[in-house]
Amino acid sequence: MCDQTRGGHGVQPAVLQWFISHIEACAPVGQREERQQFYATLLALQPASSSTLYDDVGLFVLAQILAAHQLAAPLVSGKRPERSSAQATWYEKERQRVAKLLQQIADSPVVASFQATVTYYEAADVTCQHGRNQKTCEALYTLRLTLQLLAQHQASGWVRKQVERLRQREPHLPQLSELCAPLVSEPNEAAAPAPGIPPAANRTPAGPLDDLTVYLLGTIVGRLRHVGLTVAQSCALVDRALHCCFGRPDALGTRPTILAEQWRRLNQHMSGA
Repeated sequence: MCDQTRGGHGVQPAVLQWFISHIEACAPVGQREERQQFYATLLALQPASSSTLYDDVGLFVLAQILAAHQLAAPLVSGKRPERSSAQATWYEKERQRVAKLLQQIADSPVVASFQATVTYYEAADVTCQHGRNQKTCEALYTLRLTLQLLAQHQASGWVRKQVERLRQREPHLPQLSELCAPLVSEPNEAAAPAPGIPPAANRTPAGPLDDLTVYLLGTIVGRLRHVGLTVAQSCALVDRALHCCFGRPDALGTRPTILAEQWRRLNQHMSGA
């Protein structure tokens, strides 16, 4: 195991890499290479004239993939560090606790090999300038950014309830100016799938779509169409996301067509409502 210390902050926010890193922490290990190809496809869609986070197509898609993971998983609050003269003691105890957990993993009889690179915050950097856990503040920033992306590039009406659920994860969410943007690129390493999101092997949405698929269709397809992709091309990318980011293979190879049909049906239903 390699023990490194994370020091100062960069100048430009590594927001795109933050989303990729957190998707990697949720996604199945076996599709990591396919995800790298998927990320490259998304980045290639970016218009040359775009200049802000709100114009970045790849960022929008990645934000919605991570949001879908978050909606499918239980809400977990991160432990907040002590805010007193005892913080240094807390910091050392927490470092010792993490080291012990890593050693327990390495010693497990089911682990044949374990090589982890752990990057620690300096004690002074655990708490950010806003008085929050630095990691929590960055996560709140990306949640706020995701909601603002959805407000700027309006999602389909049929995912309104899910967007509201996303908003209610932090009902008193501060503005971006009051939060810390991710500044340091995190290593893009494979991780075990997150609990609560079991892979649906060989599932093809022949009947009613599940909430996760509906959310991806309702947010991603419209955004991709705005940069010139057809409904079929957009649904093919949603299909790839379902496979490599959520562990949902399409054994029959018919899911993109079915997704496109479902997207049109949902649109027609909303138009007639």
